[in-house]
Amino acid sequence: MYWYHGSKKLFPKLKKHKAYAPPGAPSEDGLEAIYLTPDFVFALFNAAIPPGITKADLTDRTMCFENPDMFNPEEDIYIYIIDPLKIPDDRKKYIDEWQIVVDMDEIEPDKVETYKSSEILKYYTIKDEILKV
Repeated sequence: MYWYHGSKKLFPKLKKHKAYAPPGAPSEDGLEAIYLTPDFVFALFNAAIPPGITKADLTDRTMCFENPDMFNPEEDIYIYIIDPLKIPDDRKKYIDEWQIVVDMDEIEPDKVETYKSSEILKYYTIKDEILKV
């Protein structure tokens, strides 16, 4: 079993940083940490979404975007693959079934895979509605 991190940027190592959380979001959404997930598709989703706010139903695998015109299906995205056994237990905090935060300055991934943003469309459906904020 591996953990994953999805990003639009390619890095040699994942580094701890303050995550963006919109106003009213749970405090766990804006920690200064490295966010990982045991769900490959969730990592893919996080890497593929366009700038702006995205509303998603992780169970039904649907999503709608504040800026749907900014979704670029040909954009390269990166999935970082990490062996969770390399992370000390006291550095892991389980937020929910999709998110684990790691309190380490950096993590060197075991592997990085490149995909196109369109890969998410194999798993998620984009709703026609435009997210109003």
